[in-house]
Amino acid sequence: MTNEELAMLGFAVKWAPFGGGDEHILPEFGIFPAVFYRRLQRLLTRHPTINDTVRRRLDELCTVKLTPAVRTRKPYSRVGSTR
Repeated sequence: MTNEELAMLGFAVKWAPFGGGDEHILPEFGIFPAVFYRRLQRLLTRHPTINDTVRRRLDELCTVKLTPAVRTRKPYSRVGSTR
């Protein structure tokens, strides 16, 4: 594992209980959170030495972070409707 991968893994383990620490990713690693989570997911699959519990928790965090939020639509209304 490279130093960068170790740093990413350490960061993810540290911040996972607090929702991931997204606001700290760009200053810390120089990449956007989505890129960070994709790289972290690849790292988790390539290194079998990572503890299974840690791997599952971080993979779940990555999945949540990379899944687009479902937008709730506002009900359709007409401007000036008399109903």
